[in-house]
Amino acid sequence: MVGVVPDRVQRAVALLDLRGDEVVLEIGPGPGAAAELVLARHPGVRYVAVDRSATAVARTTARNRAAVDRGRLIVRQGDVTDPDLADTVGGPFDVVLAVNVNVFWTRAACTEASALAALLVPGGALWLVYETPGGDDGRVLDGVRASLAVPGLGAPVVVREGVVAVGARRSRAGW
Repeated sequence: MVGVVPDRVQRAVALLDLRGDEVVLEIGPGPGAAAELVLARHPGVRYVAVDRSATAVARTTARNRAAVDRGRLIVRQGDVTDPDLADTVGGPFDVVLAVNVNVFWTRAACTEASALAALLVPGGALWLVYETPGGDDGRVLDGVRASLAVPGLGAPVVVREGVVAVGARRSRAGW
């Protein structure tokens, strides 16, 4: 049974277009709503959630205790720029998702985007999704585009469907 899932998270999960056998990495899972929704809809998906906040890690783990116990969900405290992140969380990942993680629009977070791109399989997707109250999404779009301007990621795609989402795929040619 899925608990209350905010509309922005439902819209973000819908963008992922999952087949059901992917390995998904979420950055900044907060209370774990996206993990819960994805795992309920797709029994074959494996999910990893990473957050800098110990509180968020505890909330995600508690909300998704059954998935953690079954090994379908791994929750870790950490930062995407940690050079040991891949060793800690595994991978490679088919999809990386972040919802309302401000670092990608408040500054050009190229180091963070490069670290995430390196965790993707060739052709894997990175989705950065934002709820922008008031419809003023220009700053968000400009910031996210600047963050995603890194080697190994293709041109960003913008989707506006109740949220502002910017996605990019890792190039298939490698690095």
